[in-house]
Amino acid sequence: MRSTQYGVRIKSFEARNIYEYNLGINFDYTYKKAMFPNSLLLNFLKENGLKIKNGATEDIICLKFNQDSRSYEKEIEHWDYIIEHKHSKKDKNKIYSDEDIEYFKKKRKNVVIKKNLFTPKTKEEIRVDFYENGVDVTHIDYGNREKTIIKNQRTIHYKMFYRSTGKAKTGECMFICERLFNKAQRFLRMGLKLPKTNAPIVEMSAYSSLVSSTIVGVVKIDPRDILILNDVDSFFKTNVTSIETDEDKHCVAIRRDGYELKNTLFDGQGLIDESIFPTWGDGYVLLRQHMTKMACFKTKIQKFFKDYYGDKYETAEVEDMFGNKHCVKDIKLITTDNAMKWLKFGVSYQYWCDKVGENGNLFGVVKTAHKSKLGDVQKMSYQMINSLNLDTMPQVLEKSVDYITALKTNDEVFLEYLRRNMNFSNDYKVLVAICEANPEFIRSRYFRERRWDIIKNYVKVFKSGKVIQNGDNLVIVGSPYAMLLHSVGEDVEKDPTFCAENDCMQCFTTRFDDDTYLAEFRNPFNSKANLGYLHNVYHEYMFKYFDLGDQIIAVNMIHTPFQDRNNGSDQDSDSIFCTNQRDIVDWAKHCYVAYPTVVNNIPKDGKKYDNTLSNFAMIDNNLAKAQAAIGSSSNIAQLAQTYTYNFDDKKYKDYVDILAVIAQISIDSAKRSFDIDINAELDRISKDMDIKNNKYPKFWKSIQDAKRIKKGDKPFSESQINPSLQCPMNYLYNIKLDRYRNTKDTLEMDYFFNKFELDANRRKSKKIEQLIEDYSIILYRKDDIYDLGDDYSENTASLELDYESLINEISRLYISNSYIGLTSWLIDRAFCITPQTKAKATRDYNKTKKNTDKNKSLLLKVLFDINPQNVIKCFSKNLEK
Repeated sequence: MRSTQYGVRIKSFEARNIYEYNLGINFDYTYKKAMFPNSLLLNFLKENGLKIKNGATEDIICLKFNQDSRSYEKEIEHWDYIIEHKHSKKDKNKIYSDEDIEYFKKKRKNVVIKKNLFTPKTKEEIRVDFYENGVDVTHIDYGNREKTIIKNQRTIHYKMFYRSTGKAKTGECMFICERLFNKAQRFLRMGLKLPKTNAPIVEMSAYSSLVSSTIVGVVKIDPRDILILNDVDSFFKTNVTSIETDEDKHCVAIRRDGYELKNTLFDGQGLIDESIFPTWGDGYVLLRQHMTKMACFKTKIQKFFKDYYGDKYETAEVEDMFGNKHCVKDIKLITTDNAMKWLKFGVSYQYWCDKVGENGNLFGVVKTAHKSKLGDVQKMSYQMINSLNLDTMPQVLEKSVDYITALKTNDEVFLEYLRRNMNFSNDYKVLVAICEANPEFIRSRYFRERRWDIIKNYVKVFKSGKVIQNGDNLVIVGSPYAMLLHSVGEDVEKDPTFCAENDCMQCFTTRFDDDTYLAEFRNPFNSKANLGYLHNVYHEYMFKYFDLGDQIIAVNMIHTPFQDRNNGSDQDSDSIFCTNQRDIVDWAKHCYVAYPTVVNNIPKDGKKYDNTLSNFAMIDNNLAKAQAAIGSSSNIAQLAQTYTYNFDDKKYKDYVDILAVIAQISIDSAKRSFDIDINAELDRISKDMDIKNNKYPKFWKSIQDAKRIKKGDKPFSESQINPSLQCPMNYLYNIKLDRYRNTKDTLEMDYFFNKFELDANRRKSKKIEQLIEDYSIILYRKDDIYDLGDDYSENTASLELDYESLINEISRLYISNSYIGLTSWLIDRAFCITPQTKAKATRDYNKTKKNTDKNKSLLLKVLFDINPQNVIKCFSKNLEK
């Protein structure tokens, strides 16, 4: 079965605000809406006392530890600056209204009154406090919009529950009410108790939260029908760049010849029989259970067993890694010890089976494969682009440039782009619908303005590195036929589907033709030494025993450098971007030989921890810092990559490779720690690269500004740009695109607009305007809202639920199916079509305008989703012409 609901609404707070409210120095605090998503954990909590009202719960909250609590002096300085300048130091573009300033004066006055209560703490100290002692949170229901009348309030004590790997990246942690804590924690930790000393608390934090993963459905599997095997290692000798540490624990890059690399053949993967594979799945499903994670690929397991055992099939048995015998006819799934994280805690096979049985033998499906919404093409990233051959950039960009030209000149291509990229937040569906009902609407002023805005945004994204190629992000499965052989005790070396080649790695994917050569990039991608060169080979067994589809790529893991080449990849749903674009493939062939594989030989941190909440807090504080290093290391790596095109000093190439490894260990820090200070290393490398004098390439400003605008920071300074720096991304940034002028005249909106009389009262109509405007403020904080991507995050789900609430609230204000006057009135006010609205717009030009003019696209979408026919009728004038 597949879930159709997102989960349960919860509140997300900044921990600093809660801390200051409880101290008494703050008289209120805000929260954001968040989702506690569908998961095996949520299913358990629903059955064990979770209180849910109107799709929301207060039994669970999310806390973010991103802000320090300031001293009295710093707090006064903060409010004085805002009150004087009417904007914050951080975001000078956001100007506060007089009403806001009056509220801030009230806040400052409260600070003065509560001066003696101030107890400043860093965000790290607040985390330790809340982890150790729990936290009281007061929930307040206000009786009016101005929040001056309290209708109801209640205080709940919460205890630290868990942080997932995803939450750790943003410094967040889930807390649960004291009433549910013990029962919920026993479930989360599979009933395991940690020792007081030398406790595996890093591993517990990383793997206990697997049952909290967002799921889109479930698969029922008796765990005794899962064949768990010891994984197999395969070795390969080659020249490498080994990243190690010196006596000062600084990273160094050392060339080593004849180095022995290791692939763990089936790391994180499983093979799932077609008989239990979900009908809605495609190629694979990513499964979660108690301390279990594996990407399971659709396989004809039983057909293989029947062919292999022949007449002995009915009685044939195989042995798992624990010595248990399994009838082959009962096996539904094959995996290895690497998917079974419970083995790290000394758990027995029987104990795990029993715990899975308590969950009804249900495994959560986190995701499956899906085709690119772009069709046969997929976007690259700026890190990929900046690792290419500068001389071939015109050919690499050709497909994207041609497509942009087609978007400008070909109406059907543009409409098809809108169809492919429709989502809940944009107006693409209504634009297409109006044009299909009235083809001349393509010539309307509004459509041409929107078309220009959409294409301009597309070009902006294109110049940030999102270059399209014939290709896709393909999910990796390692030597799957060898895994079938391994299940029956055969030597994996007998796998006939692949063989080792000297200058490339073999693969199998139906996304590309047989005997095709491919370039492959893994995300995060930093170094030319991470660029892979693949040879796609078809074998009859891959069709006979597997149903992988076009979104999966099987890769030969036997005697190849694949995992290290891809920065320590495994097969628990990792994907690689693959393309057959000729120039990129030729460059991949060159890099595969010229740039030795980079190996992470940075020592692991052998530190042991006692089982204390303060240690959990310390680890999560360190993890939050390490997560910031992921972006920093990738950015500095690309700066070093740019310098390699301009300077001969070998150190820049070394730093690219070192930073690629630092990025990877930053990602892995949720599961294991390494014996270096990541942030100190990044600072050291940055200084040695002499960025102050070498400065930044031109493209850097556009990349950084996109992030800065989202955070409300200042734009990147032009003075830090060095225009003489050359690199592939600068070529993309500087490319000139052809201009296009329409040959047909633009038609004004009154050519299409039918006005219908408004019968409802205008106060109610303006209330609808206000609702749309309020939602748009939330919506357009997300600057990439028109390109939500393929990953559907919890924040996106929350935003969509906000939109559904908006539609429901407007509908409650009364818009009947036949009511068209209000639709017409709102459109006229937004577009200023009739003489009356034009005149009013002119009169109000210098006043504070609170109408839907700036929210035209959202207005049209809302009205269309409520009643599409009314919107079509409003733009049907002159249709007979």
